[in-house]
Amino acid sequence: MADNMNVVDWILAKPFDSLPYKEKIRVKQQGRSTTKIDLVQKVGKSNRSFQLSWYDKVSWLTGSAVTNKMYCWPCLLMKPSQGCVVWSKVGVGDLSNFDRAYKRHEKSNEHVSACARLSCLGRVRVEHAINEGAHIQVAKHNETVKQNRAFLNRLIDVTSLLGRQELSFRGHDENGESSNKGNYREFTETLSKYDSVLATQFQSSAVFSGMSHAIQNDLITALSATVSDEIKDEIQAAPFFAWQVDETTDIACRAQLSVIVRYVDSAGKIQERFIGFFDVSGGRDAQSVFEVLNENMQGYNFREKLVAQTYDGAAVMASALNGLQAKVKAIAPSAMFVICYAHRLNLVLSQGAKCLSECRFFFASLSGFATFFSKSTKRMSFLESAGCSRLPRNAPTQWNFSSRIVSTMANNYDALLQTFEKIIADKTMDDDTLDCAKGFLMKLEDFEFVFMLYTYEGQRGLSKLFMPKQQISHQTRKLSPRLSQLQDPKERYRNLYMAILDNLSEQIPRRFANLESMRFLELVNPGKFDEMRQVFPEEAFQSVLKGYGQFFDSGRLRSELQVLYSNQDLQGNRGKLCDFLLFLKDMELDSAMPQLYKLLSLVATIGATSSGVERSFSCLKRLKSYTRNTMGQGCLSSLALLATERTLVKSLEKTPSWYDRVTDHFLEKERRVEFTYK
Repeated sequence: MADNMNVVDWILAKPFDSLPYKEKIRVKQQGRSTTKIDLVQKVGKSNRSFQLSWYDKVSWLTGSAVTNKMYCWPCLLMKPSQGCVVWSKVGVGDLSNFDRAYKRHEKSNEHVSACARLSCLGRVRVEHAINEGAHIQVAKHNETVKQNRAFLNRLIDVTSLLGRQELSFRGHDENGESSNKGNYREFTETLSKYDSVLATQFQSSAVFSGMSHAIQNDLITALSATVSDEIKDEIQAAPFFAWQVDETTDIACRAQLSVIVRYVDSAGKIQERFIGFFDVSGGRDAQSVFEVLNENMQGYNFREKLVAQTYDGAAVMASALNGLQAKVKAIAPSAMFVICYAHRLNLVLSQGAKCLSECRFFFASLSGFATFFSKSTKRMSFLESAGCSRLPRNAPTQWNFSSRIVSTMANNYDALLQTFEKIIADKTMDDDTLDCAKGFLMKLEDFEFVFMLYTYEGQRGLSKLFMPKQQISHQTRKLSPRLSQLQDPKERYRNLYMAILDNLSEQIPRRFANLESMRFLELVNPGKFDEMRQVFPEEAFQSVLKGYGQFFDSGRLRSELQVLYSNQDLQGNRGKLCDFLLFLKDMELDSAMPQLYKLLSLVATIGATSSGVERSFSCLKRLKSYTRNTMGQGCLSSLALLATERTLVKSLEKTPSWYDRVTDHFLEKERRVEFTYK
């Protein structure tokens, strides 16, 4: 144990019963921690704080300055088999009922038993005094446990590496004569040439070789559970969090629900963490998805801490009456329904597109342009030589990318025409490239496509819609036979344009209906600090109290905001919100101005985009491919967590308790091999 580490925190991270016997004796002799706890609560009309004199009053009381909780020293060490969970693991933080709670606890059977067992620990064991063989047997057992844990640590490292790198574990043929036994077996066998622990275990152990499929799955699950515990701990320390949820279909045609959480951690950094994939193939309606979320997010205390929910605009989730957001808000009142700002506009466009067959066909054809160039560097060189920006790849359902490709194509329209003409004129091109280029050139010269392109591009392109009469007549000759039969194509396109605008005007108020409830965001807008110093933004201030008043002390928050607006030294460099949070943390202003820091954390928690969910979909495609489509749901979600949160995994691997935490989860299933010290 590090000298500067509180013994209570060390025991919470490294369970006492997993320690070697000599280490247990040393911890017992060191004794309980009597550290100062920063714990203040409002009781009635006055405040009550933790008192150091309580340690003298209660001989078994100990505490942690990290969790700011009180614990029972004997129960913390001896861990009663049942009961005493609050005093031995969770910690006590309720000051109003402290006197009653500690008196009730010290009378419990579990506490008395823990005190008795702790008192006997380290004294001459009766069985050892009677039989020296028992002492030898315990020493031999502990030595075996040490070897088994050392071997398991190597397997944990291999599993972590394969998971972080998104590599497959198993081979098609894993028998002794196979030339490819899979990455897991091949890697461990290669390491055994240089590692005596691995080599000895493979040669001598007939019980636990660690190579079976069941052990591999258990190790993956144990690693994932350890990472999930860390995320839960970070959320527990955060004042609140938000989640982003979206659904996609994997290679096995199963509907996968991806969940991302966003929060500000204890260091003042904004975090977006992947929680997992959940199979919703059995039902994709709002009620079914709600049940999946409610079941799997209970451990994150979302009923009290969830302040925003984003669902990427799926229609079943966006309904104000019976959609998922309404069901979540019914049990988590602070969970505001949020659609990211960029996606709001894309939803408006998408709904306008879905209403008309011409619009649906236009958006469906966009992805072909980007795909055409991305498949060949030679094709891409023609695009770059014409000075055209690279086209973002997209799918018809990903409206954020559709809007980007619309803008890119509209701004590079002439360059695209030149590019396809040069490709067609190049005699070295293959037939497939030539055929595609001719088709795309016809599409770009089609009046209906150009009309839709500049309609959705917006105000910058609207002027191109009002072409001279003779130019419209020239373009009309290029219309499809269906359109050329119309007596007045100009009137048809005018009606189509107005129909699109009607749908957009209908969608805009629907999609931006809840913006007024987010008025409080302007409270921390650096560009308005000077203005708000003169006139306090009362409407925005009332907005935060209306939506999240239970999290704030309104009077203190008002004062801290007024001080912020009037003191430029407190405003940092007026840069990004993430930098402002770190500035307050570095200057220890999070303690001096806690309500302001909490408000900034709230604003940072409400995400502006939903890109985190999209990144998890990319991971899903790499993990569950055509050659890896038989893995179970639990294994898929665990591997996705290790791959997506590889940075967090690598940081956890550097902590002293990493192997013990993973091993504890691994031992949740009964094992024939000994891993627990006596």
